[in-house]
Amino acid sequence: MVPLRTALASAGAVFSLGCYTYAPATLDAVPVGAEVRALLSTEAEVALRDSLGLDLHPLHGTLVDREEGRLLLSVRTGVGSRELGSQVLYQRVAVAPQSVLRVDVRRLQRSKTVAFVIGVASAATLVTLAALGKLNPGGSDGGGGGPPEQLRNW
Repeated sequence: MVPLRTALASAGAVFSLGCYTYAPATLDAVPVGAEVRALLSTEAEVALRDSLGLDLHPLHGTLVDREEGRLLLSVRTGVGSRELGSQVLYQRVAVAPQSVLRVDVRRLQRSKTVAFVIGVASAATLVTLAALGKLNPGGSDGGGGGPPEQLRNW
């Protein structure tokens, strides 16, 4: 059951990535709470790598706060142990606006999301019908027709 759940979660994660796109934006237009992808200057990347021990190129995170002279971003830094539920770990990182060379905002693509949901629902329906034996009514499992002589062994 766990491998099946893991496979389904992995497939869902992979397909859900296709439901989003990144659109370029100006730093001033990005609202607090938006998911962003930021390209930082080399100096800022080296400073983050030295302080966090992580390579964040480009930086993916959520804009938590915008103060005078700095942006506060929540970035994914790892995953906790299995014993504690494998929860994703985040850390807040302060970045100077001057260090941000480019910022893109994550946007939902509704048409791809709807197509994905319809595809998953169709696949689930087909799997359920196949498991119940409804896709092959004339099969050898007794769910079909034939002359009564063959069914009564005459």
